[in-house]
Amino acid sequence: MKSTDTTPTSENLLAQSRSESYQFTLRDKIGGALSGLRLRFFPRRVLVAGPFVGEFGHELMDWQAWVRAMIDRYDEVHVITYPGRDFLYPGCRMHSHDIRLETAGYKHGRFSPRQLEEIAHAKARELGLRDYDVFTPAHLCTQYHRRYILPAKWIVLKEAPIYGQIRDLSFHFRWLHKAGPDQTRNYSQERCDRLAALCQEHGYRACCLGHPKYSYCPPGVEDLRSDDLRRSTAAVCSARLLIGELSGPMHLAQLCAKPILIWADGQWRLDNCERWNVFHVPTYIVANDTHQPDPALVFEMIKTALEDLTRSH
Repeated sequence: MKSTDTTPTSENLLAQSRSESYQFTLRDKIGGALSGLRLRFFPRRVLVAGPFVGEFGHELMDWQAWVRAMIDRYDEVHVITYPGRDFLYPGCRMHSHDIRLETAGYKHGRFSPRQLEEIAHAKARELGLRDYDVFTPAHLCTQYHRRYILPAKWIVLKEAPIYGQIRDLSFHFRWLHKAGPDQTRNYSQERCDRLAALCQEHGYRACCLGHPKYSYCPPGVEDLRSDDLRRSTAAVCSARLLIGELSGPMHLAQLCAKPILIWADGQWRLDNCERWNVFHVPTYIVANDTHQPDPALVFEMIKTALEDLTRSH
């Protein structure tokens, strides 16, 4: 009899998914709660955490701190996530999946709990693991799961400034063309260039951070973009203030206890940003009703923020 390979592929699983993000059902929530209680009180020897296939901001604020809290409770922890994010998971064995950020979906991603478990079990079989638990975003699918069932361990992320120098500003100019509703979130290249020029004319020393594939660096600005999260963290720690549309790197700055200056089209997004501000980092708001604020307005807010930070120190 001819054998059939049942290992799930990302292409097949994505083809089964129709929504921009998976909507957890009541059954998922109950199952995640019961499984989460077992993980907390009756852990096995090995943990397979992931795959995480959603947005970077949700990995930072709705995922990595819960994985971190589990590390000391297992002999081994295997984490499946995007390449270059080892820095978030010290002491873990890292594995990259092949799901492209542009197609993965929003929040925790487009995959159902069953699909995530299929990927995790396939990785466990590949590694020859026995006596293991699987931990997926389904265990954190509501605020009650995150608050009452499984604990989180938050730490300030720190790296030495790149080249030992502190810049005035660091920009993150999002440049991600992602399937779904947020095509307008990229700050236009022309506005990026104008804002950078205004800062340079004023004598501010600036750099840019972010993934080189998913962010933009204007001419004349020091390019510190990287696909390695440790270096991106160092870039955050290399400036007094991080500026840009509300996106994942802004939440990274919050975890580095670095002030941010942001804008977004929707007060609800800014409210979520403050809810995730676990270290109560200063946050300066340019606008809550547009992804494209005028560069002159952003520049005036930059001056105000830097003056305020100087006074507070």
